[in-house]
Amino acid sequence: MNIDRYNFQTAIALNDHLITIKKLEDVLEYISSYLKNDLSIEFLEIKLKETLIYKNFEEETGLEKQSFDISLNEKDNLTISIYYDDLSKNNIIESIEYVEIIFKIISQTLYNRYLEFKLVESNLKDNLTGLYNRQYVDEYLKTVLPLSKREHKKIAFLKVGIDHFKAVIDEFNYEVGDKVLKELAKSLENSVRKSDIIARIESDEFLIVLHNITNENNAIMIANKIIENFKGVRVVVDDNTNQTLMKTICTGISIYPDDAEKAEEIFRSSDIALYEARNRGRSQFFKFEKDNETIELF
Repeated sequence: MNIDRYNFQTAIALNDHLITIKKLEDVLEYISSYLKNDLSIEFLEIKLKETLIYKNFEEETGLEKQSFDISLNEKDNLTISIYYDDLSKNNIIESIEYVEIIFKIISQTLYNRYLEFKLVESNLKDNLTGLYNRQYVDEYLKTVLPLSKREHKKIAFLKVGIDHFKAVIDEFNYEVGDKVLKELAKSLENSVRKSDIIARIESDEFLIVLHNITNENNAIMIANKIIENFKGVRVVVDDNTNQTLMKTICTGISIYPDDAEKAEEIFRSSDIALYEARNRGRSQFFKFEKDNETIELF
C-alpha cells in the first residue's frame, strides 16, 4: 500500500483524539470502530506481551491472521493481530502496512491508558484473591442501583461467609487461611456468570452481585450452587504429606429493591441474612426477611 502524507496526518489526528479519551475501554472501542469503518477491518486482537487487553470477537475458526509487534520499551511490546476471511483478505493485505503505521503512532497513548487502568484496578482489587474490594462495590452501586431502578430490574446480593474460619487460623496458621480464601474465590468465580460481580469485602466474607434476576428463587438456586461447589474443594494444608482441608460456607441473600434500596441497607440486610444462615448450622443459606431486622449482630 502506498503510504502518503495524508495517511500519516490521519494517524496523527487519530492519536490526538485518543489522547482526549480517558478510559482504556473507550480508547479500544474507538480504535476498533475506526479500523472497521475506515479500513473494513472487523476482527482485532491486542496483547501487551502475553496479556490479552482487547479482542472484539469470539471465534477464530476459518480466519487467517496478520500480526506485527511494536516495541514500547525494553520490556514491553504490543502484538497487534488482524483476523480476516477470504472475502476481506486482499483488502487486509493492502491495508496492513498502514495499520502498522497507525499503531506505531498511537502505541504510547494506548500504553499510557493501560497503565492508568491497571493503577486504578489495583486500588479497587483485593491483593490476596484478585477479586474486587469493598471500595469498588461502593462505587459500583452508585451506578448500578439507579440504573436498575429506572429499568425496574431486580438485583440479588449474596453475602458469603466461611464457616468457623477462625478455627482454621487457630489450628493451622494464616498461610493456610489465605489458601482457603483463594480457593473460595476461585470456586465463586466458577459458580456465577462472568457478568456478575464478586468482591471480598471483609477478612473472610465475600459479596456476590447477581444482575437481572426474575425473583428470589434465582438467587436461592445460585446460593445452593456456590455452597455445594465449595463443599468439594480440597485445600492442601501440607505439601509434603498432601494433607487436605475441606471447609463449608453459608450465604445470606438480600434482594434489591424488595429488601433494601440504599447501599447501606443492602449491606445491613445481607449481613443479617448471613448471620441467620450461620445460626442454622454449616452450609446454610437464608433469604432476608424484614421481620428479622431486629437481630442483634453483636
